[in-house]
Amino acid sequence: MSDFRNFIIGLSRAAEEFKKRAETVDLKAVHSRIEYLVNNLPKDIEDESIKLMNRGWFIWFLDGTMPDFSKKMNALVGKSESDQDSYMIDYIEENILHFESELCRIYPDRNNQIEDAFKSHHSEIYFSSIPTLLALSEGIGRDLYPSMGIFAKQKPKGPKTGLPKTDDIFDSISGLEVFEEAVLKPLRVSSEVTKTIYSPTEEEKKLLNRHLIMHGNSGLYGSKENSLKAISLVYFVHKSLEHLKNA
Repeated sequence: MSDFRNFIIGLSRAAEEFKKRAETVDLKAVHSRIEYLVNNLPKDIEDESIKLMNRGWFIWFLDGTMPDFSKKMNALVGKSESDQDSYMIDYIEENILHFESELCRIYPDRNNQIEDAFKSHHSEIYFSSIPTLLALSEGIGRDLYPSMGIFAKQKPKGPKTGLPKTDDIFDSISGLEVFEEAVLKPLRVSSEVTKTIYSPTEEEKKLLNRHLIMHGNSGLYGSKENSLKAISLVYFVHKSLEHLKNA
């Protein structure tokens, strides 16, 4: 069963629980909550996903159970950047072994690459883990969509100028639900991670920016937080593209 189907089942059960409790709770509050879940939550998830992405964080909201989703939502939607960063650090660290295991299981031909990337992270060799993880994210992207580079950009004078090439995947997919569109939004907009920076400032050299790192224009990116961000990117690429492949 797909992550999204699990999510919808969980959401339906939550709605049923609201109905059962209608006689003992404020009906107006129940109605307001359901209205938010249906009409406003998808946009909030989309907005927060983009904000997180522009700081180097990626998250697959549909993993796990409905309580897992609620925990992510409550920790990220409408929260400060520092609170979001703290949650994401804890979330990745708590799930890192699961991420590595799942990636090795799904992509056996990349086991050595996956294991080396995570081993470097665990050994706190972040100048090694980060570029390896960035390369891994692109490799997994090509495993799922061979002709699509996840960091590639649209032609500068084409109809999709300013968008990533991954937006093209959606041209052949129809019928996505609003929640799916929301959690997949990072694949459809450009981000600070893929931004081309030719003359970086000292602060920009500390960012998780693929162009600066892979082209040797930064010697300050090797932090634990950036390595965790790169892990979040790898897992998001895996989950989001696998989801679209099965759509």
